[in-house]
Parts: sequence; structure tokens; C-alpha cells
Amino acid sequence: MKKLTFLLALLISLPSFGNGGGPVASTQFYLNSFLSTDDQHITPGSSFDSFLKKLERKHGSIKKEKDFVRFIFSKTHHEYLKEYQPYASFNDLFGNGAYNCLTGTILYSLILNHFDIPFEVIETNYHIFITVETKQGRILLEATDPIGGFVDTPLDIEKRIATYKQNALTASNSKLAYHKFNFDLFNKVSMEELQGLLYYNKAVDSFNHQQLKESVEFLVKAHELYTSSRIQEFSTILLQAIQQSDWNGEMKEKYQHAIYSLSEKGSLAIARLN
Repeated sequence: MKKLTFLLALLISLPSFGNGGGPVASTQFYLNSFLSTDDQHITPGSSFDSFLKKLERKHGSIKKEKDFVRFIFSKTHHEYLKEYQPYASFNDLFGNGAYNCLTGTILYSLILNHFDIPFEVIETNYHIFITVETKQGRILLEATDPIGGFVDTPLDIEKRIATYKQNALTASNSKLAYHKFNFDLFNKVSMEELQGLLYYNKAVDSFNHQQLKESVEFLVKAHELYTSSRIQEFSTILLQAIQQSDWNGEMKEKYQHAIYSLSEKGSLAIARLN
């Protein structure tokens, strides 16, 4: 089985929510939902709560919202985002500081949501980033870029987004077979959908380790939270792998049925969205 590279766990070319006028779900609720995507997860507990309280104390002394977001960006990188690893789980952030584009973006989303600062997470084929609407103007945050990932001028934000919209895949390892998507994404992603993308990453990681059963199970969980062309395309590849496997007929039929069901529901949902 060839190893395939998909967003988001292997984001290789670069190492709306807010409350919308409605109630904001608690930081702890979202944190628990993201941690729950791993069978065995650690509990950041008081350490993350303490970090938020430090930010809260600083919040009162920083007059401009843009400057506070800049402070969040740098402090979060320093505290949690230690080492980029393509297949890091969300729990790894709190265990050993390993992170990837998705998990870093989720961490920033949790913090911005906590302070009720309006923001959106945008996914493209091979990138995911945040735009923040502060009282002093728009900001773009790129979690995997600690030096240049805070972008606050309109022209530079436009340039970044234009680059992302090209959906170019840059292979970092010529020995791997990289999958190029047959679509162009530029979607706003909710908190619940971010949890779906964590499951999607686990499905891809399982596939790359030839764990097809686990890959199907994670992909089903991903689809329950997020209807996406990404999931639809990967389900086709996963189906082909199952058909070519040495599983017995009963097992093949069981997991093929799960993917057929997923694909049918996903196609109908995507058609409604379009």
C-alpha cells in the first residue's frame, strides 16, 4: 500500500466562530471534545487553566485588541508549540509540545473563543489558518510559522490568502507518494468540524500504517462531524484499499458497506450545500 499525504496532518509546504451574537460554549467543553479524539488522553487540567488566567491578567493591561492577539500568538507558541510533527495528536500539545497545523490552529481557536474575540478558521486543500477581526483591523494567524505567522497588514494578508488559494502541494520527501486532491477548498470550519478533522487525520494516519479497519472507523467519526469533499475523496481511496486487501468476504462486505453508506450521505449533503 502506498503512503499518501493529505491535509491536515501532513501540512508540508508550511512547517466563524466568535459568538455570532449567540452563546459561546465553554472553553472546557471544547477542550474536552478535542482531547476525546484520542483513546488515551492526558488531562491538561490546571496548567492550561493557569495559562488562560495569565492571559486574562495581561488582557487588562493591553489597550489595543490587536496587540493582545499578538501577545496570545507569541505566548502560546512559546508555551505549547515546541516542535512541528506531521502526525502529532491534539493531546501531544500538552504532553510534549509536538504539534501540527491543525492542532496548533485548534489551540489558538480555543483561546480566541475563551476571550470572545471574533475569528474564523479557513481550510484550503493543504493549509488551515485563522483570520481574526479585531477593533484595529483584520489579522491572519498561521500556527506553524512562529516568526511570520502573525500578519496584520491588508496587503500581506491578501498575498498570504492568494498563495493559499493556489492549493499547491509541495512535497517534502521525494520517497513518498503524495496525493493531489481533485477539488479546491476554501471553507470556513466550525469548532465541531475541527473535531471532525482531527478524526480525519487519524483515519489518514491509520491508512498510512495499513490499519484499514481503524481508518474506516475514524473516517466514519469524522464524517459524523464534518461533511467535506476531503472525506469523500479519501473514502474512495480507502474503499479501493479494502477491495484489494486479503480480508475475508464477510469483513470486506462489512467495511465496504460502512464506506458506501458514508459516501452516499456525504454526496447528498455536499449536493445540498452546492
